[in-house]
Amino acid sequence: MLSIYKFIQKILRLCVNILFVTQIILMILVFLTATYWFLDLLGIFYFDFVAPLAGAIISFMHTFYRREIEFGGVSFDGSLLLFDLISICIVFCLTKLKIYLYRAMEYVQYSIDKCLSEIENDFNSDLQKDLEKNIMKMNNVAVLVEFSAKSQMIDTKWGGDPEAGVKEKENEAFKEFYEAIKTFPHCKFAKTDNKMIILLNDFNQVDKFLQYIDGAINEIRINMKKERWLLSSYVAIEVYDKNKEFKEVYPTVQKLLMLRLQGEALCYGNFKLRYEMEPIREYELIMRGNYTLTDTENVWSLVRKIKQKKY
Repeated sequence: MLSIYKFIQKILRLCVNILFVTQIILMILVFLTATYWFLDLLGIFYFDFVAPLAGAIISFMHTFYRREIEFGGVSFDGSLLLFDLISICIVFCLTKLKIYLYRAMEYVQYSIDKCLSEIENDFNSDLQKDLEKNIMKMNNVAVLVEFSAKSQMIDTKWGGDPEAGVKEKENEAFKEFYEAIKTFPHCKFAKTDNKMIILLNDFNQVDKFLQYIDGAINEIRINMKKERWLLSSYVAIEVYDKNKEFKEVYPTVQKLLMLRLQGEALCYGNFKLRYEMEPIREYELIMRGNYTLTDTENVWSLVRKIKQKKY
């Protein structure tokens, strides 16, 4: 359909150009013949070079009209005058016709724009489907958890070693954390320094998995607070497909922890896109800012939705 509209548009443009050229030719003929006719009546012969053209026009007009005009007792051939009057009328009619052709061209251009818009929308729709298809392939989840312990018994007044027992408490927190979540299905665990890596190979379980993590961390934090220890937790989460190894994902996830935002799981746009395709979501995604980590990217945090009470 688009090719048909473009062909019609070319035809209309050609018609407009032909009409424009025709108008110019007729106006030139009117000017030459009218001037020649008027000067000839006055006996001035400066426009005699138009005589052959005028003669041809008179001969042509005599096939339709052959009558002399009498004015002031003088008779003269009115063929050129009639030709000029008809030419002026034709020029006026062609002007009106061009207006309608321009309107038709506007309609055709509107139709072309509409077709192009539909083509673009279809193309974008196909791209969106391909994007969603590729995103849906990302079914593996990587979570990086870091703990930082601090004794509440240490202050500037009473003194004390701030590093004393810290490592032990962090290791204790990791042990309790592992015991709390190790039974979660489809998971693999690994510990490196003061971080724990958790790999989940079923994205559909991500909400339940995050709730497990939140619950375990909160319980450990409460228990440690009773012992006068503060536990800070930092969580980063990313999604990837089965064809990518975790070692390719780890550096980017690790950099999220460098933002030192406590108590919230941080993620990049990839996870956000994949998570928003889930029909039911227990967490809201809140943008925390634009950071230069690997590239300049938006960073989002997962915040548990507050369920309203029914009365």
